[in-house]
Amino acid sequence: MNLKLRLEKLCDNRAWVRLHFGDGTNITGRVLRVGHDYLEMESYTDYIKASVPEYSKHLVPLNLVKFITIESSTFAESERNRLDFLSQIDVTGDSMPEIEK
Repeated sequence: MNLKLRLEKLCDNRAWVRLHFGDGTNITGRVLRVGHDYLEMESYTDYIKASVPEYSKHLVPLNLVKFITIESSTFAESERNRLDFLSQIDVTGDSMPEIEK
């Protein structure tokens, strides 16, 4: 199964993945959309490491992705970060990210 087909299946489930790039960097987030030659995903910063939790969306060209990790023990922590971020929004009264509505 090629990378794009696998990402499309993960997108249907809004699954957590870690994208690995050729330069050794990676992004952990939820797959939102897979286009013809790009991938859209959302990620949340670690609440403990960052003073203010942040939500961000990434548009990643598929040709930059070297490989993906589908199951990882850190994904549970990423989901906790997402829920912490959403609870911070509820407390401060800010609006939720559009994808969560």
